[in-house]
Amino acid sequence: MSSAANYLIIPAVKSASNNQVFDHFLAIPSDIKQIERVQDFAHHVLSNANYTSDVRHDIILALQEGVNNAIKHGNGNDSDYEVSIKMTLFDSHLEMRIRDKGIGFDRDCLEDPTSPEKRMRCNGRGLLFIENYMDEICFAREADYHELKMILYR
Repeated sequence: MSSAANYLIIPAVKSASNNQVFDHFLAIPSDIKQIERVQDFAHHVLSNANYTSDVRHDIILALQEGVNNAIKHGNGNDSDYEVSIKMTLFDSHLEMRIRDKGIGFDRDCLEDPTSPEKRMRCNGRGLLFIENYMDEICFAREADYHELKMILYR
């Protein structure tokens, strides 16, 4: 793991309904070189979670793809803008939130990366990975940020 990794881990108050365990935060500049920090962060968060190595791999891939999209499309590779990541472990599920300064997008207007004319492209499949690895995803646009929320149930 990178020695420069700084994570903010906040013990959360347990609720009667969801038994939230911990919130984990990471903020990075919008620079694709920061992906290794994101991977280290996710490995750290998941190190004591009860997931198989295959599921941990899927989680990290989904998170990486979401952060890639936030850096590239949301913040336009502008390192003056941050991408923030919040991972919350519950007894019943994992919730991941990625925020950027972008304006968001209409999911229905994106091209299908599995169509015959798109299959050979070397990009454009990140959201497809996320949708396949997560149980729920949703997008929200607020006044000053765009957020991707991903949920994986145990």
